[in-house]
Amino acid sequence: MNEISIKTDCFNLKYTLECGQCFRWSKEGDYYIGVIKDRVLKVRQEGNLLYIQSNNYDNLESIVKEYFELEKDYKSIEDRIEKVDEYVCKALKNTSGLRHLNQDFFETIISYIISANNNIPRISKSVNEISKRYGTKVKLDNKEYYLFPTPQQLKNVSIQEYRDCGVGFRDKYIYDTVQKIANNQIELDSMKDMQTDELKKELLELMGIGPKVADCILLFSCGRQEVFPIDVWVERVMKKLYFNDEKVSKKQILEYADKNFGKDAGIIQQHLFYNIRENLI
Repeated sequence: MNEISIKTDCFNLKYTLECGQCFRWSKEGDYYIGVIKDRVLKVRQEGNLLYIQSNNYDNLESIVKEYFELEKDYKSIEDRIEKVDEYVCKALKNTSGLRHLNQDFFETIISYIISANNNIPRISKSVNEISKRYGTKVKLDNKEYYLFPTPQQLKNVSIQEYRDCGVGFRDKYIYDTVQKIANNQIELDSMKDMQTDELKKELLELMGIGPKVADCILLFSCGRQEVFPIDVWVERVMKKLYFNDEKVSKKQILEYADKNFGKDAGIIQQHLFYNIRENLI
């Protein structure tokens, strides 16, 4: 099978795909296999080289670079954030090369609605089930995969049918959001051009999206690296490192992150999240 290679700098495939920001990648041998945009990718890393196979080689290099943000200067970002404090410096050394993905906006909205009060294996199972039932089938290595469905492909899906995909109480939230998008009550393209505060406000208007989910969508599909999503892991690591395990509100944590982490808060968040989850810090 054809395989292209791309040279990378300051990039770690494992950390990037296993840090909890995406739900449609799986590890098979030396490769990570994932469904993004209009194709399947099969990716492995050796040193500073990525090797990629796909069912669709049209513009493959540019799509891979865009998805993994390979043309963004993360080396400069890491040089900057290692000076923030000793905890960030230590976390960064453990997980250098972790990058944010540039994920599809609509897929990220639906995936993170499903993520509320949920765990990654169940989220992945539900997202894959929705894709299998309503998305377009593609093949790689004689295996079938399914693209995440478009709003129009989901337009006639009922609340019960979402429930049958294992999304639980989030069924009505997904239904309501899909209807608004499919019927052009919401313009996703114009939303992505909004300022961060305005975009977050619009996201919070959608059923099932609270502040943490909105921040995840902003960070993982809109490139707003200044936002700081707070889940149980991030709350735990911030209390441990910065508040001596004392009782503290999410508002206080956000204020601390905004003051001390600034425009890199989202990137620092991912390093701290990965480190506390893997008991590295």
